[in-house]
Amino acid sequence: MPRSVPLLPAALLTALSYAALPPRAAAAEERTHVWVADDGTRVRREDVGLPLSRGEGNAIFRPGEPIRLGALRAEVVAFQVIVEAGVEPVRGVKVELSGLVPAASGGAPAPAPQQQASAAPQQQASAAPQQQAPVPGTAPAPAIAIDRFVEHYVEIKRRSRNEQRPAESLGWSPAARPPDDRHLGFLPDALIPVELAPPWAPYPLDVGARETRAVWIDLHVPEGAVPGAYEGKVVVSSASHGELASLDLRLEVAPATLPYSPVDFIAFYEADKVAARVGDGPAVEQQLWQLLHEHHVDGFASVRSPAEVERLRAAIDGSLYTKERGYRGPGAGVPPAAVALGAYGGFGDPREETLRRVEAVAELLPPAVDDVMLYAVDEQCESPRGPGWRRLIRGSRLSSRILVGHSCGEVDPVKQDVDLVLTPANRFDSTWARAAREAGKRLWVYNGALPRTGTFMIDAPLTGLMADGWIAASHEVGRWFLWETAFWHDGNRGGKGPVDPFTVAENFHNQDGDACLGDGMLLYPGTQRGAFAARSIGFAGVLPSMRLKSLRRGIQDAGYIALARPASPGAVDAIVKEVIPAALDEALDTAPAAWSSEGAPFFRARAALRALIPADAALDAAGVRRALADAAAARRALVPLARAQGTAGQRPAEADGPGQAAPGPLRPWRGRGLLLAVAGLGAALVALCIVLHRRARRGAGGRGAERRGAEGRGAGER
Repeated sequence: MPRSVPLLPAALLTALSYAALPPRAAAAEERTHVWVADDGTRVRREDVGLPLSRGEGNAIFRPGEPIRLGALRAEVVAFQVIVEAGVEPVRGVKVELSGLVPAASGGAPAPAPQQQASAAPQQQASAAPQQQAPVPGTAPAPAIAIDRFVEHYVEIKRRSRNEQRPAESLGWSPAARPPDDRHLGFLPDALIPVELAPPWAPYPLDVGARETRAVWIDLHVPEGAVPGAYEGKVVVSSASHGELASLDLRLEVAPATLPYSPVDFIAFYEADKVAARVGDGPAVEQQLWQLLHEHHVDGFASVRSPAEVERLRAAIDGSLYTKERGYRGPGAGVPPAAVALGAYGGFGDPREETLRRVEAVAELLPPAVDDVMLYAVDEQCESPRGPGWRRLIRGSRLSSRILVGHSCGEVDPVKQDVDLVLTPANRFDSTWARAAREAGKRLWVYNGALPRTGTFMIDAPLTGLMADGWIAASHEVGRWFLWETAFWHDGNRGGKGPVDPFTVAENFHNQDGDACLGDGMLLYPGTQRGAFAARSIGFAGVLPSMRLKSLRRGIQDAGYIALARPASPGAVDAIVKEVIPAALDEALDTAPAAWSSEGAPFFRARAALRALIPADAALDAAGVRRALADAAAARRALVPLARAQGTAGQRPAEADGPGQAAPGPLRPWRGRGLLLAVAGLGAALVALCIVLHRRARRGAGGRGAERRGAEGRGAGER
């Protein structure tokens, strides 16, 4: 009997907490739940009971309704199936999606494509296009391909940072630092095809009690797809609990065709480092190029000898991206936009004898490559290498073919004696860039940091990488260079040596005290040799990350902008401004990122753009460039630069867009504010009862009763 009183506060608090939850929420914690997230959302392993799981603020999922997606032809759309366990673990979970077939009308069974009546596509973008039958004697329309990936989690205990300034990192200013409450814990990033899933990232999935696991699904809509509605079914089953869910999926394919790589992202990798970890041989390197190309990203070859050109010829001339070479994806046969001659200063100091080697390499490059860049030196603005190489190249027989460039962000590009300047994206100055172009110079950006651009760090929202595609579409940034994609070796001065990226996210250190999670690491090794062989999948190639998928999503969105803007410039510009209120030199480092950290606003804006795209819209590369150049010109008039906003530190008015009153990652929890307040009030009432009870006991039983009351308070607090 004496022990019943100390347990009373805990029991009352528990009861009030459950009473404060939404209807059925407490019961839902006891059972397995399956829900769907968009491709801009990262769900941690410990994220159970999120409002998104109930359909609140979820752009594609409502309980009892179909998953609804939209796409253009030649587009890849993605979503995630989240399996959330209750008090019992769930074993052997499979996520299967039936082949997508044309939707039936009026509830009738869907006929096979060759049996459908012919109908002309609707010319109004707002109208649902009709299914078309193939012309007799022609091949049937290609099917929508489906890829499934296990999301692999890595534990984040410490954030990206500078050791002297912990709130700052190479990925963000202190004011733009993403909050810990969404970026510590077990975060998913590596995507492992279900067919290759190893025992340490198994498929079928094993879901621990009150944990989540997820499968990422890509839907590849071919360029020749018949426009219209397609239907399928996502079935989730388990060995331990039987069938968990059966979810209808509806995909609306619009008749327009998405242009390939509407904005240019080029990604470097160190061939010898990849070979040392994954394995040598042409198959590994070719698969890396094909994977990047599939995601609308160009590999950035660094060639220093005729032998290296020959090794990479298929990747450089575009023949690697054909069915004959096993490629399935967009941009068939399209060569990369740029090639580096000796990346990061690989040809050393400018000398006449070295120039002969440079010429021998450059003249072997296919004419389809737009930019051949002699990469003179990296981040050394005062170095004489760039000007020295420029003088030598001017006297070369290939002077019209080779651009001499270097990376430098501190000096006006007009004052730099090179043809091409790479500037950090977060230091981009539009006035400098415009003057450089008018002076006949080229300007590219590289990397990036919040709040001016998205960041490539793991411990940041995925939407930053989506935002980079929108930023590239609406600003004159030239090409966007990614300094590395397979940085598993931490080889900087100040680096700490190779890591297993499947278990360690902190892969980058330098002598300035910077520590970064996932920087320069958009790819994961399919095979690991040596010290990390225990975490090898045994695949001769590399695997994608969720961040690479999100970058692809933003690049594809740039194609939406290019297709929609010629017909509806004002509406498109308004949508882009709403999604990206401020970026680059429109933003201030004293403010958080202006775009949402959630995927839903991007999803809704994408749907609005798709509705503005004419049914017959199609653009070649030149048409895309014109459309996006017009978008960038309009953006300059629509959104002023941050430095024109008044006092230093004042945030631009444009940054105060919808939902910007609080940081984006906090928005999913706003709906619980009232519930938490009720729970808090209940806790206060319990505390008051405890105080009154203790006073009564003191009056009746003296010190012994008071001591027992203190013990009861401790039990309640625990």
